[in-house]
Amino acid sequence: MRRAAAKAAAIRPVLSDKPISPHIFRHSLAMKLLQSGVDLLTIQAWLGHAQVATTHRYAAADVEMMRNGLGKGGVDGNRGVRFRPNDVVLQLLNSI
Repeated sequence: MRRAAAKAAAIRPVLSDKPISPHIFRHSLAMKLLQSGVDLLTIQAWLGHAQVATTHRYAAADVEMMRNGLGKGGVDGNRGVRFRPNDVVLQLLNSI
């Protein structure tokens, strides 16, 4: 691993300041799978974790994933979401 990291750093000097280990490869793969939309149970099976809670800690969501999740939910920060009841809801509330 050290020899491969040294060769990689010779080509890309920015790598010389980064920790490189089997754990980093594992974590990077788990994050890439998660960011690609693979579910935690599949990642758990691939990594060989006994409990999905371990995988959940291992593959913590990053800021971009959170931003995308808000966008999918219609809460992207560009517009406010305000509840506007329709006539049926108003009639129901008035009857109570």
